[in-house]
Amino acid sequence: MREDSFHLIKYTSSGLYCEVADLWIDPKKPVKQAIITHAHMDHFTFGCEEYISTLETAIILKERIGKDINIRTYEYEKEFKVNGIKISFHPSGHILGSSQIKINMADEIWLITSDFKRQKDDTCKKYEIVKTDFLISESTFGLPIFNWDEPQNTALEIKKWIHTSHETTYFLFCYSLGKAQRLLNEISKLNFTNNIFTHSSIDKMNKCYKNFGVEIIETKKFENNKNIGDLKGSLILLPPALNRNSFLKRYKDFQTGFASGWMSIRALRKRSGYDKGFPISDHADWSGILKTIEESKAKNVFFHHGDSEVLIKYLKEKKSINVLEFEYKK
Repeated sequence: MREDSFHLIKYTSSGLYCEVADLWIDPKKPVKQAIITHAHMDHFTFGCEEYISTLETAIILKERIGKDINIRTYEYEKEFKVNGIKISFHPSGHILGSSQIKINMADEIWLITSDFKRQKDDTCKKYEIVKTDFLISESTFGLPIFNWDEPQNTALEIKKWIHTSHETTYFLFCYSLGKAQRLLNEISKLNFTNNIFTHSSIDKMNKCYKNFGVEIIETKKFENNKNIGDLKGSLILLPPALNRNSFLKRYKDFQTGFASGWMSIRALRKRSGYDKGFPISDHADWSGILKTIEESKAKNVFFHHGDSEVLIKYLKEKKSINVLEFEYKK
């Protein structure tokens, strides 16, 4: 292994950068070549000359932002080269099409998890364990207080919630891509007979998922000019940006809920302004992050995204793992 191996991936003002391959991972600014780990918009930027992703991510991106982007796709585990550097995608279990990025140069392997989770999710491929020398892991929920319940229990709580009253309309706010489809998939496993409506942004993603064979319960497209009486007792999935008085003011009898990992914190749940919080996340919890680090066999770990202070202290003191900081390249 090269002595200067830690220089293979650096941090720049545009994000993670592999200088040897001249390639950015989920860049924040337009660059020449960008690998995109998944189709959430905080991992994508407009204006890159070329994008590289899985087929699923490419199709979702084109559905969300338009078809006029130059994007090359590869199947999971199929190795390809950029400037002679071997690269491959491996499932991260976050959402449909999401990937870890494995970069192999000589006898040295780097793995970038990007967003990932270890819980069962029937809407995307299961997280793949990949052994590596250097691991760049996310740490969005990197505190011991985060331990996810089974998603089916969350679906049962939602079902129980909307049975509170047949006269009430129930607005459940969740991310349009990934979270909504996972909830609908879990709900499809229940004997759920109430009407379900989804915002157009969610409806569009549902169709993408269905085209890849993912089971999504039947829903109707939500239109805000619909007769209020027709929505009583219904579950309506909307993106969080629409949780505002101006959007909901014409409804007299309604409740709001929010589906997010952050809802596992009681104080945040109370301050959120939602009537109900449903803790469910597409990120790894505390034990999921530790399990991933252990199974990767990495001797050197970096953290990217999220607060990692407690994780770093734990790994250094309890696991004797070398936690590094990125070298910054201007």
